[in-house]
Amino acid sequence: MEDKTENKTKPKKKPQEETLTRESSGIKEIDSMIQGGLPNGSIIGLSGPPGVGKSIFSLHFLLEGARKGQKCVYINLEEPRRNINNMIKQFDFADEFFELEKKELIIIKCFDYPEYEKVYTELLQRIKQDKKIKRLVIDSFNCFFSSLDNPHALATAINVRKMINESFYHMRRYGLTTLLILEKAEDHIRTGGISFDHNIPFLVDGIIKLDFLDLGTIERRIFIPKMRWTNQYKESKSYEIGGRGIEVIGGDEEDEEE
Repeated sequence: MEDKTENKTKPKKKPQEETLTRESSGIKEIDSMIQGGLPNGSIIGLSGPPGVGKSIFSLHFLLEGARKGQKCVYINLEEPRRNINNMIKQFDFADEFFELEKKELIIIKCFDYPEYEKVYTELLQRIKQDKKIKRLVIDSFNCFFSSLDNPHALATAINVRKMINESFYHMRRYGLTTLLILEKAEDHIRTGGISFDHNIPFLVDGIIKLDFLDLGTIERRIFIPKMRWTNQYKESKSYEIGGRGIEVIGGDEEDEEE
C-alpha cells in the first residue's frame, strides 16, 4: 500500500535573514560598548579635538584587521610619513605594526589635500577593485571642508559635496568598514560641538566622540551617541593613553556587572 505521507508537499523553508556581523575596533572595552564591535560595512565618524587619540584609535583598528589577515588602508591627508612613524613608535605594538605593513596587510598613503583631490577617484577605484581591502581610515576627513579656503585647491562647495557623496558611495558599495577622522574645533558653538558639515552626521552610520576635561589634569572620555543597528552603551567612559595605546578604565568589570 502506498504511503500517502510521501506525496505530501514539504513546506518551503523561509529564506534566512542575513546576520549582522561586527568588526572589532581593536580595543575590547570599546567593543563591549557597541555589542561586540563596529557593524561590518559601516562608515563611522571618529570625532574630537586635537590630542585625544583619534589617530591612535585608528592604529588599533588597522592593527586588529591586519592580525586577522584583512588588508587595511590608512590615508592621511595632514601629516608626512615620518610623523606617522614617530606616532607608531611610541607604542608597544610598533614592531608588529611595521611587520604587518611589510606583509602589505597595512598600507599607508600620505597626501596633501590638493594632491589627494587629483588622485582620489583613481584611489577609490583601486580600493573598489581590491576585494581583500576590508578596513579603511581617512585621517582627517575635514580636509574636504578646509580645502574651500585653500587657494591652490580645485574645490568649491558643490565639488566638495560631490566628492563626499562619491566617497560614501564607493565605501558603502564595496562593503568596507571605514573610520573617518573628524576634527572638532575649539570654536564650535555654531556647529553644535563638531566642526564638520555637508550632512556628515546623517551620512555616517555611527559617531564615536573622544574628548577631554581640563581640570588641572587631563581626563579623557569616550561617548558613542550614534551607532546604527546597535544598542550602544549610553554613558561615557574614561580612558588613558599609554604604551599599549588606548586603555579604557575599568571597562571589563563594569560590563560584567551589567
